[in-house]
Amino acid sequence: MKHTVFTTLLLTSSLGGVNYLQADVSDAQMRSLENRVGVLEQKKSSNSIITPPGRPQVRDGAEVFINTDWLIWQPRENDTAYAVKTKAVQPESSALYNSEEKQLHFKRDFGFRLGIGYNLPHDGWDLVANWTWFQDKAKGSITAGKGLLYSTDAFPIANPTIAGFGFSNAALRLKLNMVDLDLGREFFVSKWMTLHPFIGLRTAWIYQKLRTNHNEPSFTDDLPSIITSMLSKADNDYWGLGLHSGLNTQWGLGAGFSFFGNATISILNGFFQVRDYQMSKLSDGTHLDYINNHNSFRIGRMIAQLASGLRWETMFANDGCHFQIQAGWEQLMFFGQNQFSHFFGDSLTTAGNYFANQGDLSIQGLTLSTRFDF
Repeated sequence: MKHTVFTTLLLTSSLGGVNYLQADVSDAQMRSLENRVGVLEQKKSSNSIITPPGRPQVRDGAEVFINTDWLIWQPRENDTAYAVKTKAVQPESSALYNSEEKQLHFKRDFGFRLGIGYNLPHDGWDLVANWTWFQDKAKGSITAGKGLLYSTDAFPIANPTIAGFGFSNAALRLKLNMVDLDLGREFFVSKWMTLHPFIGLRTAWIYQKLRTNHNEPSFTDDLPSIITSMLSKADNDYWGLGLHSGLNTQWGLGAGFSFFGNATISILNGFFQVRDYQMSKLSDGTHLDYINNHNSFRIGRMIAQLASGLRWETMFANDGCHFQIQAGWEQLMFFGQNQFSHFFGDSLTTAGNYFANQGDLSIQGLTLSTRFDF
């Protein structure tokens, strides 16, 4: 009997110790994904919610969070050739024999994204506003060497006696601004994984300016000419507003680390403003205008966005604050953004003939991010 009583007391004491340890776990700082879900599992009951919120839970906080992103991106765009180079002077019938196009190429540049969000009291929803800013410039120049340079944007009817050029250069400047306002909810679907669907609005300003110069012209006849160079200025500006939706995912690893993968799509209704100006500089210091054309039209455009990388997060200040840092690769695709006009009419009856490039703009690179919840 004494042994039975002793054994019962020992088991009761052990269970009390286990309960004490569990209480310590419940009060511990939720420093990472697995800690947050552990606490949720301890609180789980028969009437618990199906998908518990997965967002960071700060103690007695303002339910506000701020994110800052440092962007190291590089754009690429279809159809940015500014000259065609031949390796030797050819007859007119085979002018492009053994030739190649010279394209403009962007280098990496820096931008930023700033955001502020609020954790709504209803069902774990959150409201987030983000502003993305980025700009870059592509430059190129080339000499003819033993061949000739042909312009890809010159108006044929303007100077039919020009056979080619000896030197060409061009610059393309890109400016991007995007503002997003999204409503979403992050929730657990397993112990180590959360999903964060969202829907909202996006507005975007995408401005492009193209400048080309073609110097040292040669002519089809031996008559003297006062033309010294040809200059082209073109603007391709777009603004749009539309729906914006996507899914952010987090794949927990442990010790505060996780993988993340995000996908977003936007369909904007907006309009383009395309301007084209071409002229020749003359030897007496004056110039001769050929084209001064404006084109405005409304059209929808799609933006696709993907991001993936590694994240680390922790709680501090007695669970009163949350800090997160991550690094990843981000890819954006702006469909049909290159609308620069090319006039190819070679007579008065065909002077208005033109085509727009219809090229796509992609921007990709490294994104370094921080988030602070308080």
